[in-house]
Amino acid sequence: MKVSEKYPGIKLGFSTQNFLKAMPLGVDNLKEILDFASAEGFAFIELRDPSAELSEEDCSVLASYANKKNVEVIYEIHKDLFDPDFQGVFDRGVRNTVVFGEPGILRSILSWSEFAADENKRGWTREELNHITAYADSSAAVAKEQGVQLILENIVEPWFGQGDELGLVDFFAGTSMVGLQFDTANPFLSSCRRVADPGAVAEYLGTIPGRWFTTHLKCGAMDNFQPILMENQLPFERIFELMAAGNVTYAALELLAADSKEECIENHHKSIQYLVEKNIIELTD
Repeated sequence: MKVSEKYPGIKLGFSTQNFLKAMPLGVDNLKEILDFASAEGFAFIELRDPSAELSEEDCSVLASYANKKNVEVIYEIHKDLFDPDFQGVFDRGVRNTVVFGEPGILRSILSWSEFAADENKRGWTREELNHITAYADSSAAVAKEQGVQLILENIVEPWFGQGDELGLVDFFAGTSMVGLQFDTANPFLSSCRRVADPGAVAEYLGTIPGRWFTTHLKCGAMDNFQPILMENQLPFERIFELMAAGNVTYAALELLAADSKEECIENHHKSIQYLVEKNIIELTD
């Protein structure tokens, strides 16, 4: 399995969050997931450890196993910059990312707790934006000293701010060191505090070379996170075109977690078949 030569330089992987309900976080389950990734021809996994609970020893064991399986590992924590636990989780996340070596990418989320606390909130205030831009870049600088690139995923913040309600574009205009993980569904779901126009998002993505590092291939059909890939508000063909043009390497399936391991595996197969039918993925012997 490989990404079509129409989209040079892109590697396909998946997030282990897809398996979290059926296979809770742990070394043995992650080894089994790495077995699956290797057997299916995925180039990498995103190891979702929301609170960085894996020990350095755990990560060393998994890094060695992933290397034997020829599968790269991107490390994922799941704390936003306003979460009081962010700093401790980030510190452990950097430590664990270093253990896994290349590509040396640590991912977290850009927003959540500040919006969850206020259902009427539509964007960041200037004071909030100043806080998170400074915090994000200083955190990215700390990570960079250890050879790690910090990236943040768009979640519920508006993609484009409006008036005094600021959004993702304002955040990236105010930072220089932190990177983007683009979630292909979140800006277009009603859960986003201001639903974005897909064409405008695509246009913006073409303007940030060097800042966009990875992509979550997630489907928001029918205004819901889906367990398989299907038609998305921003077509996946267009996303791969933008990634290739911007030298973005990593595209990871992010699927709604299923209750059983067998269903998780089947959902991956269905999603790959969808990408094959779109001439995005080519199956190889």
